[in-house]
Amino acid sequence: MALFRRKKVETDDEAPVDEVTRLPGTPGEDAFGRRPIAAQRDYLVSLVKPLSPFGLSITDAHGLALCENVPAPEDVPHETTAAIDGYALASSSTRFAGRPDEVRVQVDRRPPSPVTEGTAVLVMAGARLPRGTDAVASASHMDADGELVFTQPLTQWSGCRLAGTDFLAGETLLHKGTTIHAGSVALLANAGVDKVLARPRPRVVVIGTGGGQPGEGVPTLDTTARTVAAAAHVSGAHVWRVEADGQDLDALRDTVTDQLIRADLVLATSDRMVPGDRDPVSVLLPELGATDFCQVAMAPGSLHGFGLVGPDETPLLVLPTGPGAALASFHAFALPMLRAMAGAAAGDVLHVPTTVPFGPDPELTTFRPVRLVRTDGHLAMEPVGTGDITHVPSLAAADAIAVVEPGLTTVGVGTPVDCWPLSR
Repeated sequence: MALFRRKKVETDDEAPVDEVTRLPGTPGEDAFGRRPIAAQRDYLVSLVKPLSPFGLSITDAHGLALCENVPAPEDVPHETTAAIDGYALASSSTRFAGRPDEVRVQVDRRPPSPVTEGTAVLVMAGARLPRGTDAVASASHMDADGELVFTQPLTQWSGCRLAGTDFLAGETLLHKGTTIHAGSVALLANAGVDKVLARPRPRVVVIGTGGGQPGEGVPTLDTTARTVAAAAHVSGAHVWRVEADGQDLDALRDTVTDQLIRADLVLATSDRMVPGDRDPVSVLLPELGATDFCQVAMAPGSLHGFGLVGPDETPLLVLPTGPGAALASFHAFALPMLRAMAGAAAGDVLHVPTTVPFGPDPELTTFRPVRLVRTDGHLAMEPVGTGDITHVPSLAAADAIAVVEPGLTTVGVGTPVDCWPLSR
């Protein structure tokens, strides 16, 4: 059973009619009724809210942005440790070195505790400094007889990392807004911090409304839904892909409403390229919540639908038909929305020169599958295949999408172009 429908409005002279709620504050359009891609992106981002943060383990928080400063619970390191691989000893054992003779120190293979003055014990970098020692000598002091030889005194705490030299208790280990990576995890774990406050990974449901029209004996797979789900996985989101029958609107309505309980963002996709046919989710969208339908000045994939649906006003974005157009739209709009939900900065956009000239559409933002290459030690890009993002083999050969802004009649060799990487 559908949970959300358009309101019925009663009038004195007419039968009940549907009242369609439209989202306010939509961007302006050009003379052809199209919105600039940047304006549409900023508008959609303004309609989503950052997810509420909560305590996550430091490994689960990998790739997420911190929502507060993380203080050191105690001194880091907690105790004095060896800074190098070598031999720990009491520096006083070498105080007479070079006056005038060298001092020889024997390595104790079965170290007592505390270490006896005049002997040394083997230690590894990062290990606790043994009792009775206050310096670490490198292996360069070892002679052929297996003894340490010093021609000058070893200073106290040389070769050591003193307790609190990295951070004192209460000092900030990582600042709010920092994105956690493997090195951050190492720092936090070393300081004894097991949990941090961060926003969770957004939950994305990709609804595919049916594959294309294969020939006899060819399996039907929803190419577009799988492509978008893969891109959402790369973004770091939790992703579910759900198949729905786009020909059965009642069943499709139930599918959409059922998914709202676990989605922070719903992406609706389709493979069916039938001229004049509206996407089935777009047909249902007005009865599920406030909506916005528009054309964006981009090619391919100008038609877009968006709604805030259900009791929690879950954002639902209807992507253009076909894997290439949907993938470009995902990077243009869905990915910035996901990053806004996660409280993260804008995603990486590479600004690299092209090695091959080409002619873009001067009126629309266009997209080309490209490969990133090294030229004279610098990163550059070159179009691959047909240069058409809707050509799946060309898309498969690419590792980035070039974004060519309108206003250019030609893109010459060496012209910098924005590129969206397709993998991390």
